[in-house]
Amino acid sequence: MFMSGLYFKGYSQNVVTGKVVDATDKKSLQNATVMLLKTQDSTLVDYGRADLGGKFQLKRPESGSYLVIVSYPKYADFYETVTGGTTSSNLGELGLTSVAHLIEEVVVKRRAAITIKGDTTEYDASQFKMEANAKVEDLFKALPGITVDASGKITAQGKTVKKVLVDGEEFFGNDPTLVTRNLRSDMVDKVQVYEKKSDRTERTGVDDGVREQTINVKLKDGAKNGFFGKALAGGGTDKYYMGQLMFNKFKGPQKISVYGLLGNNGTTTMNWEDAQKFGVEVDASFEGGVMKVNDPFSGEGVTGIPRVINTGVNFTDRWKGDRYRLNLNYKYGKIAADGEENTIMSGIINSETTKKVDTDNDQHRVNLRLETKIDSLNEILITGSASRKKLWSNTITNSKNYADTVTKNYSEEDIDNKVNTYDFDVLYTKKFLKKGRVFSLNAVGSKSETVGTGTLFSELSKEPGGKLPTTDQFKNTKQDLNKVEGRVTYTEPLTSELNLSVAYGIVSVKNASLLESLNKGTSGKYDVLDPKYSSSYDFNRLSNNYDVSVAYQGEKWEANLTNTFNDDRLKQINNYDNRSLNRNFFTYNPRLTTTYKFSVAKALRLSYSGQNQLPSLNQIQPIMNNSDQLNIYNGNEDLNPAFTNTFEGFYHSFNLLSNQFRYLGGTVTLTKDPITQNITTNNGVNYYRWDNMNGKQDFSASMYGGYHFRLNKSLMLENSVSLVLGVNRNNNFFNSEANLVKSQNYTLSYEIKRETKTGLNFVTKLSPQYRQMTSNLSPERDNSGFVFGVSGGIEYFLSSSFKIYTNYDYSYEAPTDAFDQKLERFLVHPGVSKKFFKNESLMLDFTINDVFNQNLGYSRTQSNSVFTQRRFDTIRRYYMLKLSWDFNKMFVK
Repeated sequence: MFMSGLYFKGYSQNVVTGKVVDATDKKSLQNATVMLLKTQDSTLVDYGRADLGGKFQLKRPESGSYLVIVSYPKYADFYETVTGGTTSSNLGELGLTSVAHLIEEVVVKRRAAITIKGDTTEYDASQFKMEANAKVEDLFKALPGITVDASGKITAQGKTVKKVLVDGEEFFGNDPTLVTRNLRSDMVDKVQVYEKKSDRTERTGVDDGVREQTINVKLKDGAKNGFFGKALAGGGTDKYYMGQLMFNKFKGPQKISVYGLLGNNGTTTMNWEDAQKFGVEVDASFEGGVMKVNDPFSGEGVTGIPRVINTGVNFTDRWKGDRYRLNLNYKYGKIAADGEENTIMSGIINSETTKKVDTDNDQHRVNLRLETKIDSLNEILITGSASRKKLWSNTITNSKNYADTVTKNYSEEDIDNKVNTYDFDVLYTKKFLKKGRVFSLNAVGSKSETVGTGTLFSELSKEPGGKLPTTDQFKNTKQDLNKVEGRVTYTEPLTSELNLSVAYGIVSVKNASLLESLNKGTSGKYDVLDPKYSSSYDFNRLSNNYDVSVAYQGEKWEANLTNTFNDDRLKQINNYDNRSLNRNFFTYNPRLTTTYKFSVAKALRLSYSGQNQLPSLNQIQPIMNNSDQLNIYNGNEDLNPAFTNTFEGFYHSFNLLSNQFRYLGGTVTLTKDPITQNITTNNGVNYYRWDNMNGKQDFSASMYGGYHFRLNKSLMLENSVSLVLGVNRNNNFFNSEANLVKSQNYTLSYEIKRETKTGLNFVTKLSPQYRQMTSNLSPERDNSGFVFGVSGGIEYFLSSSFKIYTNYDYSYEAPTDAFDQKLERFLVHPGVSKKFFKNESLMLDFTINDVFNQNLGYSRTQSNSVFTQRRFDTIRRYYMLKLSWDFNKMFVK
């Protein structure tokens, strides 16, 4: 059957197929013209028309680069590049946008507001109207597919943004808000959104599976010459205060930035991202599958009112035709706080603890990044950092354990630690004339030194039974961790789409740990060593790593399979008795990642990884620590690796014109012979010991999805709905009995917002949640309950420079079997602001924090069959007047 120019061509060779539809309503566009042209000279190779269902079919040449052009009356043309090949190619749905719709959306002007280049979505900032002195964060809020919440968290096309770059380079490290809240929107030329691969992947071609949703802010050429900044001062009741200063001087590729922040009106706890803002690197370990943050700046909480100083200097430059790129920054952070907290534990362990905490910590940190292009085929990337911390704390604790008897502990502990860290990473990459052939050398090193002293006074007593011997000790601690790593990688292209990579790495880790507990002697000095609570260990690891990976990258589908073989040799030495322990492990860790792109706006990613979890130093070393005499932790020299299988999937799609995006993802984790903390109670004291749960398997699964779309164009209403489901099954022993901990959580969130620069604006997010937390050894202590939260804000512009506003947050946690009291708070923060001068650069802002004085610090968590409720001092009601000035002398055209 033959119909000239129509879809029904009887091709026997390879073809390019697809379906032409309306981008908005997905209706098929019959008789749409489809052409295949050579990219080099626009020679017509084949053409046809779409059939009744919008489908078409064109010949696909075996090699070369081509352009598919689809046109239809009263619709904008559609362009997509394709390459020749020996198989057929399906382009999927090709959505055309009507000219009327384009004009309505203000996308077609003298310059396109939005363009898509490969995997990158690019916004033209000049096509989005902003108010005077608006910041980059305000610009992001106006861009379709990008959302910014009250804390500054950015989501682009359904994924959380981890990096915000300026002209392709980092700006004060990985803190996006230092870009979004300090750079002016009128300086921006383009905003690019894409998924950034790791430096190693970009340079070697060996995919390590690391992806970070990234936004690159490209500045106008005129905005790269001049200076700008912001100054803010605020004073309030109850001695609350804040101050900010940001100064930036740009000259071509050279950027110099200085900032300083101080105040005592911050949040009560500092999360992972907040810690970075205060110049602090956060360390973490995993206990029973739960992340435990080991830093006083962490989300474990600043108790009381934090007094903060945070400063930094950033220098960026490029020279000699971008052959050299330098980024150097220095940060200083200081935080001090004091307050009281109360913690109740319920379940297989029942206790109550009250602490008075006083902390004073600071850090200096320097970061370096230098990229050098020796020539077109050779590159060197050097990164490094150094930091110095001083960490001091005083903690007074009153605690009770409720078991067969009531055991009480009163203690006062002082800790004064100094921590110095240094690290470097050098990556040399050599490319060859044959495309895809790459050779690389990588050298990595790090050093961490901790030296500290402390005192511990503790009184233990029982009811009935009276007081037990008192502990009065002086502590000396010292830890020295050194790591050196070398790696060589070679990649060979087998075909234009298939690469083979082999790599060898060697890692040496040396860790020396000393803890001295000294009792008072007859002279009254602390000079008698307590051998039970003192230790000196060396823990060394030598690892040989072998990688073989295969990577495929086609037009629609890409995949990477990496096979990693590890030969680990561990040696532990007890320096007190010269006893040593040697352990050898040979492990295999596979990783498979595959992505299928249905179109530019739709993609599905699936991945699997198998990972051996080797015992850590703290888990192996049998160290006794008496800082908390009601809870004693022990290591286990006989631990074996656990093996974790992780399956992940993620699908996303977006439509920029209608500002819609959908996403659906899930993760399943299975851990065989997990390393977990087993608990034994004896004479009112809890003993925690690391053990393998041989023959058992921990399980966790989560599923999440969301849909964002425009609710009403004329009212400028946007809304989104999301769902998160989580299931966990964890094993451990309690008093030699097997215990299974089950937890589930179901969270539904709905957000509606209107964001303009006139009249009424608002955003409201509702988040009902139900949590189930049970343990088979304490079924009567079920911690299942309902949780509900509402947060958002309202603002009304009386004029372009005068507005009133309020932010609010309501949270509720229902009573449970474990905790019979509800937790509830309603926070309202109203304010009014007025801008002055013709350019509106001066702003006066009056705000009330927690107008109803209801703020209560609290949290509820679960770990190892123990339900924990924590209450702590926090910031409550105050009134504050703030004056801010945006200044600049730029040559923005």
